[in-house]
Amino acid sequence: MSNKGLIFVRNSSGLTKKVSLLDAVMLNIGNMSAGLVLFTAVTPLDQPGALLWVTSIIGFIFAIPQLIVYTLLNKEIQRTGGDYIWISRILNGPLGAVMAMILMFQSAAFFALTAFFFSSAVQSVLQLIGEINSIPSLLSLSNIIVSPIYSYIIGAIAFTVFIAINIFKAKWGYSVITSLGIISVSITILAFIILVIHMGDFKTAIIPFLKATKSLPPSSYYVPGFSWASTLAMLPVLALFAYPWMQAGPAVSAEFKSSKIVNYNILLALVFTGIIITLGLFILYYEGGYCFTTYEFINNGYVYNFWSVAIGLSNNYILEWILGIGLMSWELLVLSYGVLVFSRYIFALAFDRVLPEIFTKLNQGGSPVYTHLFDLILTLLFLILPVISINGALALYGTTFIGATYFLIVSIAGVKYGLTKNKILLLVASIISTGYFAYLDYQASTNPLFGFMESNGSINVITLIFAIILIIGGVLTYIIAYLRNKARGIDINMVYKEIPPE
Repeated sequence: MSNKGLIFVRNSSGLTKKVSLLDAVMLNIGNMSAGLVLFTAVTPLDQPGALLWVTSIIGFIFAIPQLIVYTLLNKEIQRTGGDYIWISRILNGPLGAVMAMILMFQSAAFFALTAFFFSSAVQSVLQLIGEINSIPSLLSLSNIIVSPIYSYIIGAIAFTVFIAINIFKAKWGYSVITSLGIISVSITILAFIILVIHMGDFKTAIIPFLKATKSLPPSSYYVPGFSWASTLAMLPVLALFAYPWMQAGPAVSAEFKSSKIVNYNILLALVFTGIIITLGLFILYYEGGYCFTTYEFINNGYVYNFWSVAIGLSNNYILEWILGIGLMSWELLVLSYGVLVFSRYIFALAFDRVLPEIFTKLNQGGSPVYTHLFDLILTLLFLILPVISINGALALYGTTFIGATYFLIVSIAGVKYGLTKNKILLLVASIISTGYFAYLDYQASTNPLFGFMESNGSINVITLIFAIILIIGGVLTYIIAYLRNKARGIDINMVYKEIPPE
């Protein structure tokens, strides 16, 4: 159809092209959360016999087909909303809209929990520095800030600040993400240096840290030898936490200063993420040895990790705080990227008339202000859940399969596009990616480590209810949007026959 003004909210999105390659890379690095993988995301779940740095390499290799899919589809269709636009235009409009809404509201819950548990990262830093240096005041403070009400306040303040920054000026949101990304990566490199310096005396230098944190192993202990089965069993856990989350760049690609950024932003972020995770885990295994490191991960995974070990080996009060700030910066980076990317998906859905058109309105700073306010209200509501029930809130993490399902559908869209447009590389990569995410989806739905299925074989009721609410909510929202627009003489299904204007 030629008259796009009758289909879309307007003939131009109004978003400006001010995003640099560095901005896009840091946005994707925040999306993949490498620094948090080295904290407590994976090590407490370690399985006897697993070698996590090998698992990381495997996860990186299997992420390459998805990288190809996302890069090539983004080159073909470079619009705000990224993979939502691909699914809805290539496969099916309502399917794309419903899946995008399900993913975004699930993500909103995740970001709320990230905001809430930001205090846990702060608490870990305070407690560790307090234990190492025998500072009772830090230990007392660390116990106070993890109470539900203080966690809510800290999380709400952090999220509100990021929302305010993005509202005042869209470019400021990217600047904050880039700054936090640079700080996070730089301090991670500092942590690498500290660990490498102690490569020769690690086994003696680590003793004070182990004693201070009460994680010293007994004089005699046993751990099973290396096992490929255990190493591969950890792949879904590590993979679904980090590598597949590469949709941030494509979601804002319409704002790239140059179309060439599409070629490199995900690639560079994935390479950086792979290096950080793999090297961080490898150093711990190399210096501590397989048996010692495996014992610590399995028995003290929440205490013994890349960040805590680096802090423990720094032997300098100022360095300890710098490293602690690095860990907290990773947490804040995830929150800041979430604020920006969520707004672009909601903007894209509203631009297609699926959500209220008010979410497409921009202020003088070029920011979708009402979208950000909606995000703030939604997040503050989700933040109440862990205050009411920590276990109930943690059950929401069990919906990881939603992300795997979403990426599976994107991969299927890649298969169809590759077939219809005779794009052989895209087709092959999409087929491999489809098989991989079918496997990860199955694992996320059945493996008790993810929380949807419990160890006794039953489904977590809270997780199931949340998933059902998301699905029904997405479907009903689309039906309401269709009927509302139909009453105005607009068939929103016609939207999906056109690529949105820039």
